[in-house]
Amino acid sequence: MPNGDFGFVICLRENSNILQSTIQNRHSASIPRCYFDTFVRSITHMKRNLFLLAAGLSALAATAQIDIGMQPAMGKGGAGTAILRNWEAIGINPANLGWKENHLVSVGAFNFGVSAQSKALDAEQLREALQNPEDTFSTADKQLYSSIFTTPDGLNLQSNITWGSFSVATPKFGGLAVNLRDRGYAHVGLNHNAADILFNGQNAALFQDTATYSKTIGEILDSTNLSFMAYRELNIAYGRRIAAFGTEGTDGEKENQLFAGIGVKMLWGMAHCEAMAENKQLTGHASMSTNFGVNYGAIQNFDPQKTDLLFNSVGNGMAIDAGVSFVLKQKFRFGLALTDMGSIKWKNNLLITTDTTMTPLDTTNNGINSWNLGEQGSFAFANDGLFNYGPGPDYKTTLPSRLRIGAGIKLERFEIAADVVVPVSNQSMNISSPYFALGAEYNLLGFIKFSGGISGNGDWGLSVPVGLNVGFGGVVETGVATGDLLSLFGSSENPNLSVSFFILRININKPKPKDNALPTI
Repeated sequence: MPNGDFGFVICLRENSNILQSTIQNRHSASIPRCYFDTFVRSITHMKRNLFLLAAGLSALAATAQIDIGMQPAMGKGGAGTAILRNWEAIGINPANLGWKENHLVSVGAFNFGVSAQSKALDAEQLREALQNPEDTFSTADKQLYSSIFTTPDGLNLQSNITWGSFSVATPKFGGLAVNLRDRGYAHVGLNHNAADILFNGQNAALFQDTATYSKTIGEILDSTNLSFMAYRELNIAYGRRIAAFGTEGTDGEKENQLFAGIGVKMLWGMAHCEAMAENKQLTGHASMSTNFGVNYGAIQNFDPQKTDLLFNSVGNGMAIDAGVSFVLKQKFRFGLALTDMGSIKWKNNLLITTDTTMTPLDTTNNGINSWNLGEQGSFAFANDGLFNYGPGPDYKTTLPSRLRIGAGIKLERFEIAADVVVPVSNQSMNISSPYFALGAEYNLLGFIKFSGGISGNGDWGLSVPVGLNVGFGGVVETGVATGDLLSLFGSSENPNLSVSFFILRININKPKPKDNALPTI
């Protein structure tokens, strides 16, 4: 593999053999090669530079923060609270695991999703940043980026790699599901001074004014918010029916049914960076695994080490998902769920910022030179960098928890759903305003499914998601989706570039009575 494609994420080197095999065999995939290669490059560079793109600014990827990395949800804009089944319901609404129509066994492997949204860059600029991060900035590029990156939602990134998922369900027992995935979030919001310093370094306008050095960093960077978090998650979820009433249908089931579910997550923190200048006061923390290979530069009394925690993680924590769903007249479905209610405590390779008066940057610091920030981390971390970082104590961060409200209707070949997602925790990587999605799926010939819809919120505008699932032999499925078709092929402002696909899914059902055939879906 070329140097730029050494793996989807540095902290997952233990899985690189699997990924390398996947990439080397991409020519035989059913997805057109041009799109697959673009997606691989985008995930590769984003996962490698995800925290550095945000954290390089802060001392350091919405549809982008609705957690729609799962392909079945992305194709409908994230509308899934009342309709997602089997292991797809993990992290969305665990109550749905108890539905009778769930497969007896469903197994999924290698579900990848990545999303990038920006109010600063247009679609063409954002694609270029993701696909060619090593390209060196020209003087004109630096001037352009320093002028346009002055917005609260300059960049929002999300990544989701689900290594494996499994669910099993029976009418009496309910449904149990397990998955293991890596999740990453990043947010970049810069004021004018922060953008100027980032791209121009010592040549920024404020460094030409001696009055700058009598002001604090918090004063100069006020209204700047930069954050990144990456963690590995093991989710064990269970859902079942808790009540049924009304007339019995032809299948012997009551026409109205109530379900409840819960998911318990074990979390391994891989990296966290945050720097926030608010009310003219700078605060910030950092804790990153050595798996990321961060170039901190020289920081006095700081020597990052490998840890004795699983996966060489630097923190751990727990979180809970809880939900209910209601089936009315065996046709209409409603769902309500709270997700990601928990936190991570960061314990290793700890740094903390101190708000001091601004000092001159190193005379060789002319700002970042490309979007590939892997070797430019010292811009923010080092003793002569932008932020005053030093060794710090343990600290805790909450997850971007959300309330999900959904409704859906299932017809013979159509399924229609709508969701509203509301932020619960006041967390910089959470959505800042309610998000809506309206989506539909059409089942063609029983083995081809098309999905699409409309989604968005007041901050990010409207997106047009689409997706395609293809079945093989009635048992195996694969699929691909994008969160916004217009951004993927157009040049729109406020773009949302997002792609998700799953390589393999196997569904097995119990044979019907008097049917000796092999299990099928």
